[in-house]
Amino acid sequence: MRLPLLLLFLLAAVPILAGDAEERAAAFVRDNASCFVFVEDQVGAGSGFIAMAGDKPYVFTNQHVVAGHPGFRCTLLDRSPLKLGAASAVVGHDIMFLAVDSEAKGLEVMTDLEQNAALGDDIAVLGNPEGARVIKPLLGKLVGIGPNLVEVSAEFVPGNSGSPIIHLKTGKVIGIASYVTVRDSDSIISQHEPEVRRFGYRLDTVKEWQPVVWAAYHQEFATIEQVRKRSQEIVALIQDIAQDTGFVPAHYQSVVLRTPLEKYVQTTSRSGINRQDRLRAEMDMLATVRNACQSDVDQACRTVRYDYFLRALGQELEVRGRFRQLFDKILKEQSGR
Repeated sequence: MRLPLLLLFLLAAVPILAGDAEERAAAFVRDNASCFVFVEDQVGAGSGFIAMAGDKPYVFTNQHVVAGHPGFRCTLLDRSPLKLGAASAVVGHDIMFLAVDSEAKGLEVMTDLEQNAALGDDIAVLGNPEGARVIKPLLGKLVGIGPNLVEVSAEFVPGNSGSPIIHLKTGKVIGIASYVTVRDSDSIISQHEPEVRRFGYRLDTVKEWQPVVWAAYHQEFATIEQVRKRSQEIVALIQDIAQDTGFVPAHYQSVVLRTPLEKYVQTTSRSGINRQDRLRAEMDMLATVRNACQSDVDQACRTVRYDYFLRALGQELEVRGRFRQLFDKILKEQSGR
């Protein structure tokens, strides 16, 4: 009889423990309501929070929440605006912090996370899900600790970007909710739910930051966005080549892609064009597009200075390198015809 009684006791304890985490999270929100921040502009809203860095309060949020939003503003739960001072972009982390020009109360940041928290500890992500201007505690566990990241099981959503990740036992901030990865694990043999993982950047590993000049910062964001858009158009072009269904130059916004395609279509649509001229037009078009895989990233490398955008540019450089290799292969095959 002892074993069943023990099992009954353990099963009964589960909702009690869950309820305890909910109560702690609710109490934390109630006691720190003045620390939660909405980061908003005319397009949408994200999350932020006030925390102490040294003896001064700062608004913390993700860089991706404010990048490209020159008119963003920060407001509290009661809709009162925050007057902000200088901003700094953290190196190696998707974190932006902005000085608060007042004697605001701020959350306490945990230092030495490995020494003060453990895998399996209860956490809560407290932010603005889907930009609804509601602080909703999302409970979960601390499931991973890396040099700059923590992984949590709390099911936060896009509007939670910039939210604090609270270690419920200590009531301290251990990170800032940042991004979600989804891996489709379907296979030919079996089907499974996609694997979803959620990550936040640690605050205790911030070592270096760059002062932000907003005009330059937003210009670098625009530069990276243009690079990404060209990458997307190159992918569409590669698909057109693979499907061999013809090109529609008007579908491409980038002049460096649209112009060689227009020239190719004009040349190859002439009546009576011979095979050699058609092949030459094709080679010229492919070579020009191949060069377009590099020209904008080369220019971006000369102008981008903020670490956050340099890391994004590094990812694009890797993608573009694969594009160039593909066009080199196609050109080699075409030249052998």
